[in-house]
Amino acid sequence: MAEDKARLRDEVTLRRETGQSIADIAAAVGVNTSTASRWLREWDVEVGQREDARATNLWRPWTRDDIDFAIGRTDLTIAERAVALGRSVASIEECVRKYATGR
Repeated sequence: MAEDKARLRDEVTLRRETGQSIADIAAAVGVNTSTASRWLREWDVEVGQREDARATNLWRPWTRDDIDFAIGRTDLTIAERAVALGRSVASIEECVRKYATGR
């Protein structure tokens, strides 16, 4: 149990230090965004301002290739697709909801 907690702490800390958004970190480890943020504060990891919890590239328009990857790569989790595309988990979920029904 202690090893699992240590591994989780290492993963969350590393993800944040490499610049991943708190929302994406939370989705990747299966917790609420507020929980991930609280953990990071408790572990003295830089959390940043509230807007920093969101992905920084939400303004970038979707390309057809991005959409195809987001809805077609079912071998990857939503979080993995988000990382691969450099987008937030929420944006991938919205893309799948919006475009996957037409397939």
